[in-house]
Amino acid sequence: MTDQLLSIGQIADRVGLSVSAVRYYDAIGLIQTRTRVSGKRRFDPDTVGRVNFVRRAQESGFSLEEISLILDDTAGGWRELVGAKLTELHERRDRLDVMISMLADVQSCGCQVVAGCDRYERPDPC
Repeated sequence: MTDQLLSIGQIADRVGLSVSAVRYYDAIGLIQTRTRVSGKRRFDPDTVGRVNFVRRAQESGFSLEEISLILDDTAGGWRELVGAKLTELHERRDRLDVMISMLADVQSCGCQVVAGCDRYERPDPC
């Protein structure tokens, strides 16, 4: 059934990564080569979803080691790791919301120099 298996290039194209990145994920065990055909790696189609998870998890701040734990832990310990990251992401989002509000305020205040704006003399600008 190697007709349904995907080459490393097909995986890379489907997830928007370089072949070398996919090869690295294979080398460190985040994904697994199903077989080799004429010496070339072949992967199960579900590898695409796994690599997409790896990419999104990295964007969220997980290390590759943490991602491996999340993907491969069958005992449920991954839940604590995910819970901690969720808390961190919520806190980061809150800080970003404050910054977005501040930048919108600065953009509309009319001051020529942001550092001289009297709105920022107070600890909590309106």
